[in-house]
Amino acid sequence: MALEGTLQDFALVDILQLIGMQRKTGVLTLSRKDEAINVMLQDGMVAWAASTDDVFEGNLGRILVRRELITRERWEEARQMRTRTGQRLIPFLQAGQWISPKDLERVVQRLVLETLYRALRWRDGKYSFNAQGQVDLSRGKVPPVGTETILLEAVRQMDEWPLIEQRLPSLDMVVRRSGRPVYRDQVPPEALTVLQLVDGQRTAREIAEMCDFGEFDAYKGIADLVGGGALHVEARAAVTEEFEPARPPWRVPSWLLPVSAGSVALASLVLQLGFGHDPLRLFPARPPSAQAALQTRSLNVVRRELPRVLDQYLLLRRHYPNQLTDLQAEGLWLGDLRDPWGRPWIYERAETSYRLMSAGPDGRTGTPDDLTLLSSGLPE
Repeated sequence: MALEGTLQDFALVDILQLIGMQRKTGVLTLSRKDEAINVMLQDGMVAWAASTDDVFEGNLGRILVRRELITRERWEEARQMRTRTGQRLIPFLQAGQWISPKDLERVVQRLVLETLYRALRWRDGKYSFNAQGQVDLSRGKVPPVGTETILLEAVRQMDEWPLIEQRLPSLDMVVRRSGRPVYRDQVPPEALTVLQLVDGQRTAREIAEMCDFGEFDAYKGIADLVGGGALHVEARAAVTEEFEPARPPWRVPSWLLPVSAGSVALASLVLQLGFGHDPLRLFPARPPSAQAALQTRSLNVVRRELPRVLDQYLLLRRHYPNQLTDLQAEGLWLGDLRDPWGRPWIYERAETSYRLMSAGPDGRTGTPDDLTLLSSGLPE
């Protein structure tokens, strides 16, 4: 199978879909300017995607060190020993005792998929596919990923990336807190993780590399918090040594810091009365009007996100889930499965459809249309 051309004429999503449908094995090479990516496909499924060895190893080492999964000294030693032995780096690390194989596999898989997702955002470039009986996976491999799964995620990212670019013009901008309070149920878990990593010195790229759930969701979390006014970004050159790094999220915020011996005692009492080390319970209570607005926003998030996730499960398993927790078991839904009032969603699945409802603020399921959030079925 000979396939080559430009990405302006034939989009990468269409190329992957064609290869996946025909269950082809081979190497898909993507290039633009001085950048090239090789995608290894086995029976129509992605088994590897990376740029040159130097680029991939540089990215891998930076993430492993930044997340403290390996020391910088150990990493440099591993690269030197790999050079002396002529062995590929990932098999070399897998055979050693310097890093947990599970941690290494997770980071490598993330790098492979994100390399492909970045290529899917290219607006120009060239492609060529060389069909082979067997691909060389000596550089490394990940559990095969179906092209339909990649395409679903790619569509989500391409749809939301323009808004991220508006709020985050450069990934090398420093992220700082604004001082505006953030409430636990106001943002998804990814944004909470991002918030705790903001220290006033790290860039958006550095924060994303420290997150375990992927760079896109990290950038989206930063952009959402920037849009909500909780964070703002600055060019690195504008950052001076005078500003104070953000306080660790488990400490008492500035408005509770003592100004006298009496206020020290008061702050201590506040902590003893139940705030503990929960970072977001230290924010002030929300007024009723804000609570109602937040509940409306939570409902809108479910309306927007859950159909996509349920359809993704349908592609994977050929049926809708029997219960919502099945989405978590597949790793498709990382958020809470409770409605804005803290009660479990009411999920009903028929043979070819589903219905998702909330019991509402009073805990009683009624007939008003606004309680029925989602209802969908397979086409006849």
